[in-house]
Amino acid sequence: MIHKVNQPTDVPTTKDKSFIDGFGLITLLSALFTFIMFLYTVFNNERILQIVAFLLFLGFVIGFVLNILKLEKTTRLYMSLYPPTMFMLIIVLIGGFFGQALAFATMAFLAFIAYRNKPKIRLAIITYDILAFIIPTIYITLYGPVLGHINLPWDEILVFIASLTWLSQTFRVYDETKTRKYTNELEKKHNTLKANEIELQIAQDSLKEQNQKLNALNQDLAKKNKQIEEFTFIVTHDLKSPLNNINIISNQLLKQPDSTTFYHFKEHFKHLEGSSNRLTNLVLGLLEYAETGNSDKMKIIDCQEIVEQIIADHSQMIKNNNATVLINDLPNIIGRERDIRMLFQNLLHNALKFSSLKNAPKIVISSEENDNFYQFKIRDNGIGITKDQQQNIFKAFNKLHHQSEFEGSGIGLYGCKRVIDTHKGDIWVESIEDQGSTFYFTISKNLLGKNNFQPIS
Repeated sequence: MIHKVNQPTDVPTTKDKSFIDGFGLITLLSALFTFIMFLYTVFNNERILQIVAFLLFLGFVIGFVLNILKLEKTTRLYMSLYPPTMFMLIIVLIGGFFGQALAFATMAFLAFIAYRNKPKIRLAIITYDILAFIIPTIYITLYGPVLGHINLPWDEILVFIASLTWLSQTFRVYDETKTRKYTNELEKKHNTLKANEIELQIAQDSLKEQNQKLNALNQDLAKKNKQIEEFTFIVTHDLKSPLNNINIISNQLLKQPDSTTFYHFKEHFKHLEGSSNRLTNLVLGLLEYAETGNSDKMKIIDCQEIVEQIIADHSQMIKNNNATVLINDLPNIIGRERDIRMLFQNLLHNALKFSSLKNAPKIVISSEENDNFYQFKIRDNGIGITKDQQQNIFKAFNKLHHQSEFEGSGIGLYGCKRVIDTHKGDIWVESIEDQGSTFYFTISKNLLGKNNFQPIS
């Protein structure tokens, strides 16, 4: 918003200063002309004319001095009243002439320009100029001049030149005023355009911000739609397969004759158990998948404590595999505790499950801190992952091994990827087949700004 600052009335503005400069030139030229007249009377006329010429010259000198002292208002008022007053006295004392009428008309016009913004003062001075000419002229017509008719030397020429000079300066000042007014209007329009440009820029920035938010919402919507498609795939494919298997085996059991041996029943139940376990694993995986990103609010998490608890939960599996798990100092981070627990649990469980038969499992969990994120590393000496599969392991329901080799739902690593996405990080793997794998993932430090942050209790 542009605020207009009003200038104090007692401080001359640029407009006033320009007009006063013009008025000062008028007083200077008037003093010069009357001085020439005074010099002429000194050498060629009687004393009475010398006194009148000197008083006329002295009056204009006073006006010029006032202008030099920068008494602008005083100078303007003085020069508006002195000339008609002086001419009025001259008419009364020594008679009138046509040049004085021209001078009065000029002074009236000068007052019209000088006080164009003050109509009451302008009307009073113009009225004074008219009366100052008419009343003395009527008086000398009836009674004659007080000192008798005396002709001033070169008076018509000097008054004509003075009046012409006054008019020239008046028109010049008036033209400058009009030009300055036009310039001020242009500047005002420029400031308005500039203010509108600023407001337009603010509106554009706001629109850009809204578009960015809309784009983020569209991306979230696309992710949600993808998740819906994945759930649909699970329901129509992965869950359908074990359920169909259970239904087929159940129908076969119902059709078995009474003479069927226990061995055949045992085989059927073994297949039922396998299908049931697959179904259970899928349901559990779906539950974990559904909770990812929605489990709880952001808070401060002690990763060291969480990993130690997970190791304790897997103690029997670690003991059975004769495994070694080493933990370096892990940091406190901001995140969703249940998601972070599931992340470490899935990666540690995979490292134990996909161990090599050649040597005992050894797992090392470590981390390092960077400017904007924490980077974690889980290294094992298991069976490794082939290069052509390393890009696919984080996709939903991707299984590297047959169900008969390693049980699993194919959701675990995809769930890990979702956890990392929620925490503004990345996850990747470096692996050599038959030599082991190293999983890397990062957790952003810039999660404090989220409105779902909750301080640790």
